[in-house]
Amino acid sequence: MKTRIAAVFLVGAFALAPGFAAAGESESLEQLVVEMAKTPAEHAALASHYRAEAAKAQAGVREHEAMARSYMPSGQSKISWGTIKQRQKMADHCKRLSQASESMAKEYEALAQLHDEASKQAN
Repeated sequence: MKTRIAAVFLVGAFALAPGFAAAGESESLEQLVVEMAKTPAEHAALASHYRAEAAKAQAGVREHEAMARSYMPSGQSKISWGTIKQRQKMADHCKRLSQASESMAKEYEALAQLHDEASKQAN
């Protein structure tokens, strides 16, 4: 029950973050929540949040990989616009974004694991 309450609090806090940022807050609400996390439930909620962020980043990996393939189709399909060199540059751009998204996903997952550990140690 406490984990569910903490998760609801955390989700609500993130939902309000844009409003606080627009009001000129110098610290993000996410940063404040992280700094205030002390209980196992709060750390578990943060772990859940960062796992969701990792999933979003992983979706970006798939999206950019698909875009790269669409710029440089294989086989008999032809694209009627641009030169091969232009399309290759676009595909390379998508590949770099895919790699960056993969790196972000790994970092978010690592942060989630750290909060999992903290949730087991918090008092």
